[in-house]
Amino acid sequence: MKKCLICELWWMGDATLMTPILQGLLADGWDVTVLGKTQSRRLLEDNYPAVHWIEFDAPWTVFHGKYRLWRWPWGQLLRVLRDVHRQHFDAAVSIRRDPRDHLLFWAAQVPRRIGFRAPYSWHFLNEVIPVLPLTDHRVEDWWGVQRRLSPTATTFFPPHLAADSGETERFRTIFSRDGRPVLALHCGARNAVRRWPKPYMRDLIGQLRQKFDFQLALLPDSDGDGEALRDLAEHTFTGLSLAELKAALSCATLLIGNDTGPAHVADALGVPVIAIFGPGNTHKMRPFNQRNLVVMRDICPYHPCSDYCRFPEPYCLTKLTPDIVGNQIRDYLAKSTLLPARVAASSFVTS
Repeated sequence: MKKCLICELWWMGDATLMTPILQGLLADGWDVTVLGKTQSRRLLEDNYPAVHWIEFDAPWTVFHGKYRLWRWPWGQLLRVLRDVHRQHFDAAVSIRRDPRDHLLFWAAQVPRRIGFRAPYSWHFLNEVIPVLPLTDHRVEDWWGVQRRLSPTATTFFPPHLAADSGETERFRTIFSRDGRPVLALHCGARNAVRRWPKPYMRDLIGQLRQKFDFQLALLPDSDGDGEALRDLAEHTFTGLSLAELKAALSCATLLIGNDTGPAHVADALGVPVIAIFGPGNTHKMRPFNQRNLVVMRDICPYHPCSDYCRFPEPYCLTKLTPDIVGNQIRDYLAKSTLLPARVAASSFVTS
């Protein structure tokens, strides 16, 4: 059986967007190992038990201080290189234009080193995939990798996750006591420049309450971000494990969130998503399915600019006002059957 190493060293959303290549290679008969974070393994291993893991929290995936080389876990990095080398992979792949991934493949002496060319990586890759347009989605990047590894493949998968049935039943029971559709709200993000301001979120929920009938499930971030909106919600779930997060999202009718991991998780679970984008590339990183709504205001000449804003504040978000977002969401919901319209109180006259 052919052995492939998939390198995806980043976060929850990136791990979720990697699931198409896992499905594709497993269906094509590959033995698959992922080099990734422990968080990624916990998110995916129950859905993809045939996948093997090499856990590595790469020091260059932090947002600040990533180039303080004297703080890097060099011993762990050398152990990872030895582990990769000893497993004799036939191929190693990464969709990131990142010479650090490519150097790792070369140092571990993997025969086929496949990826998109990046500056300084020409020596480390020996199979270069033509660069796709910036308007192509990250999932389409993974499909390009699948075509290289399995040229006769005819099936290409979207992101897919499933929640634990026991955990899901617990959340269904909680929500059934109210009975109304569940609007889940996750207003955090790992990087502050992706967070739509909390006062704007508060205003938006007030607007939606006036027009639509729902119960609100607030999902604060692991650092507590979002707790300030607790008074708006019928349910607030803090400290969820990844299994619990998947279960809670799977029971939601709709998720509103930022450009962050839970939006991709909800989409992969089959839940419609409204994603509020700031500096991120909406073409490449939006929740994948077409049923979703992406709201943004492209007013910055540097957009997309990832996670490092050049200005005192991320104007692409702070100038994206609740009225702009509310109008787009109301139009989206009016054309769907996700949330029922609120029935205005009526006056009855008896004679």
